[in-house]
Amino acid sequence: MKHRVRFHERGLKVRVRFFGIEIRTRRRHGRRARNADARTDADGRTPTDGGGQRAWAHSTGFASKRTGGVGRARRATMDARDHNARGDAGGFLAGGLGEYRKLPVKRYSATTIRETAEGRYWREYKSTVLSEQVNAVTSVSYGGVEGEGGRATLAATAGARVTLYAPSGARKLRTFARFKDIAYSGVLRDDGKALAVGGQAGLVQLFDCGSRAVLRKFTTHTAAVRCVRWSADKLHLASASDDATVRIWDISTGNCVRRHDGHTDYVRALERCPASTEMWASGSYDHTVKIWDAREGREAVMTLNHGSPVEDVAWYPNGNLLVSVGGEDICVWDTLSGGRLLQRLRSHQKTITTVDVHADAGPPSFASGYETGDESGFASKAPRLITGSLDGFVKVHELDTFKVTHSIKYPGPVLSCSLSPDANCLATGLANKVLSVRRRTKARNGDDDSYQGVRSKKKGFTVKKPRRLDAGHWRYFIRGQNSKAAADATKVLRQRRVHLAAHDRMLKQFRYGDALDAALHVGRTEVVAAVIEEVGRRGGLQKALANRDDASLLPVLEYVEKNISKPRHTAQMVNISNRIIDLYGGDIGASAAVDKALGRIKEKIKTQLRLHDALTQLQGMALMITGN
Repeated sequence: MKHRVRFHERGLKVRVRFFGIEIRTRRRHGRRARNADARTDADGRTPTDGGGQRAWAHSTGFASKRTGGVGRARRATMDARDHNARGDAGGFLAGGLGEYRKLPVKRYSATTIRETAEGRYWREYKSTVLSEQVNAVTSVSYGGVEGEGGRATLAATAGARVTLYAPSGARKLRTFARFKDIAYSGVLRDDGKALAVGGQAGLVQLFDCGSRAVLRKFTTHTAAVRCVRWSADKLHLASASDDATVRIWDISTGNCVRRHDGHTDYVRALERCPASTEMWASGSYDHTVKIWDAREGREAVMTLNHGSPVEDVAWYPNGNLLVSVGGEDICVWDTLSGGRLLQRLRSHQKTITTVDVHADAGPPSFASGYETGDESGFASKAPRLITGSLDGFVKVHELDTFKVTHSIKYPGPVLSCSLSPDANCLATGLANKVLSVRRRTKARNGDDDSYQGVRSKKKGFTVKKPRRLDAGHWRYFIRGQNSKAAADATKVLRQRRVHLAAHDRMLKQFRYGDALDAALHVGRTEVVAAVIEEVGRRGGLQKALANRDDASLLPVLEYVEKNISKPRHTAQMVNISNRIIDLYGGDIGASAAVDKALGRIKEKIKTQLRLHDALTQLQGMALMITGN
């Protein structure tokens, strides 16, 4: 230990070097020393240090009667810290006798349902295209799977135009605009060579997809044809019209081979049965769903009462169950048992306009071999029911329990939606003239080599290829860190420097006010709550809030206003509010901004108290009803 004492014009200056740590003190004399002692509080801080700023009160010397030996040791340590050239805590922490630990972020229990495998699966459908159309997109459908290349083509109907797109919607293939009025329900044949379109004037037109020439015109309907569907044999076409009829057309002759009457209002939905080429289901605004069978004649073999105007119908892949949507209801019917209602769902807030039942649209389960690599496991499929509504949501339902497994929000009312046959693209038509196509970032089937990867800015969708690991990739700089050393290898351990956040650095230097300001600047509630808790545990919360002007006090008040109504933060915010009132209660009126912030906090507390009273009354009424 080395001592060095010298006289200074302002008093006695002592410099002590102890274990490599230099401690400087100064003994003041006379009136200036007494004034300095009077400005120093019991913790060795001055009232003007901001509760956490640089403490210079230790310069009054070692002989303070209020703090005794402990105060002398603490002031010596603080003096060493403040004069450290590195600017960190220094002292015994730097000498190896202790190490500062980073403040852990406050963790709370989850308030929402954690993301499931189903949610992660559907989030892989990224919005790649938002195409502006000439009018509301009334119909979207995928077809042409049996054509060249084996990939489906998207047909979108909007206004007096039908446009064919690539499955992702990124590339426009062909446009059909030879309509005198509004077109409806443009659908492609499975081979992709013909397109059938209904119209406002009651026409059903058949186009050649190659030359865009009109092959047939079916003109028997007397009102708008809102729905057109192809038969399984590709030789017949079915249409549903506002004249309350369903007609089956022979493409080769152009004649109507069968007409079904029975509906009393507009027929807006039509779908063929996958199990039989002779069965069709239609939905009407007369609140009924009718099933037609050509083998039984022109009368309906089954009539189902949906209870509201039917907007769309869809069959299960096996053809045994039928789904009808209309109003806010989704009805599932068992057609094998005479049309028994199996389930009635309500998952939307407005009218449901479209439904699609896909044979394999959900995430493959672990047992299906998707993750184990068992090729035989892919025989296990995951069918899903997809509905769209005017509330702007497309919702995915699981078919076993009929629960909603995922919801997608769109920027407008949904009129139609369709999932591609390979379940890699989801197309949605909106009422605000937007066609949205969501595409998976990687193929649902990992073995699909023909699937194109994420979109490139120049060449559209390109196949992803593994790149060579070089300095242009971040993994290059962490290579080898997870490698296991050999048994005979020599391990050289290097102590890594711990990166501290701003609030951690302030806490390390016992600057509580600055630590609170740094946490508020970050903006994360968990960080601010952890800092307040730590500062309170150290007994410095009062000092962290003291000696603030209006500019530095407003962030604290805004944080209190934001979180005082949240149950997990209420107790902490009430404590902070009480301390602020104690410190600045006498300064009310000095700052208009602070007064307004305090007024907003007061109103928020009043609102919460009124809500509490209302809930208490509701609880009392519930207890009276239940008798508990």
